[in-house]
Amino acid sequence: MNPNLPRVTVVTPSFNQAQFLETTILSVLGQCYPKLEYIVMDGGSTDGSAEIIRRYGAQIAYWQSQPDGGQAAAINAGFSRATGDILCWLNSDDFFLPGTLLRIAHQLAARVNEPALTYGSCLFFREGPSASAKILKARSFDAAQLRATDYIVQPSAFWTRSLWEKTGPLDETLTFGFDWDWFIRASTHADFVPVEEILSAYRRHAAHKSGSGGTRRREEITKVVHRHGDARLVEAYDFTLRHWSDVQRWSAIRRWMEKRGVPGAGAIPRATVPALWRLPQDVTLHDVRIAAGMLADA
Repeated sequence: MNPNLPRVTVVTPSFNQAQFLETTILSVLGQCYPKLEYIVMDGGSTDGSAEIIRRYGAQIAYWQSQPDGGQAAAINAGFSRATGDILCWLNSDDFFLPGTLLRIAHQLAARVNEPALTYGSCLFFREGPSASAKILKARSFDAAQLRATDYIVQPSAFWTRSLWEKTGPLDETLTFGFDWDWFIRASTHADFVPVEEILSAYRRHAAHKSGSGGTRRREEITKVVHRHGDARLVEAYDFTLRHWSDVQRWSAIRRWMEKRGVPGAGAIPRATVPALWRLPQDVTLHDVRIAAGMLADA
C-alpha cells in the first residue's frame, strides 16, 4: 500500500433499490483502492437490500438499515462517521467506472488539507423502452454558470474533508436539489477542477427520483435559484415555472425543427406560443431555455 495515498470515504444512501444495489457496491469495492472507507446507509428497505449489504459486510466500514430522514439526511449521517481525506457519495442506482478512486486520489492528493473539489465526465444511460446512452463531458468550471444550471454530474464529483467542513452539510429540507445547492455553496470556498475522464455511470430508470418529481421537483429547483441566483435568473425560472406547459410546447416545437434543420428554429416556435411574447424585462429566450432544461423531468 502506498502510504501517501489519501483515505477516500464513499457513502451510498439507498432505499428499496435491491435491483441495482449490488452493482453499486461492487463498483466501489471493485476499485481495489487500498485506503477505502465504504459506508452504506439504507433507509430500512423491505426488498432484500439488507441481505445484499450483509453479503459484503466484511468489506464495508459501516452500514445500517433503518428508517431515516430521507436521502440528504442519510448522506449527512454517513459523512458524520467518515474519516476520509476525500469524500463523495454514490447513489444506489449509479456506479463507478474502474480506476476512478485511484484517479481522483492522485488528482486531490496534494490538496487534501485545503478546500478542493474535482469532477469528471459521466456515462448517462436510460433503461426501458426508450433506452439510450451518451457521455456527459465535464465542462469548464464557472461559478456564475453553476448558479444558473447544475452542470456537475454528482456521482463524478469528489472533494476534500476541508471543503465539506467549510461548506457544511446537505440541506435536509431539500429532496431534489440538495446536491446542486451544496455545489453552489461549496463553490464560494474553492474553484472546482474538471477532469476529462469518465468516472461514473448515471442510471435513469422508471423509478428514478429526478425523473418522477413533477411539479414538486420544479418548485424545489426554483427555490434553489431564489437562494443563489441573481434577479434575472430568478425571473427566468419563475416565468418558466409559471408557464410550464407553454414552455414545454415551445421546446418540443423547437427540438422538432432543429432535428430537421428548419431555418429559424430558434425564433419561429415563439410565434406559436403567446406566453413567450410577454417575457419579463431583461429575460431572454436563452434564459428560459436554461431554466426549462433544469426543470424538465429527465
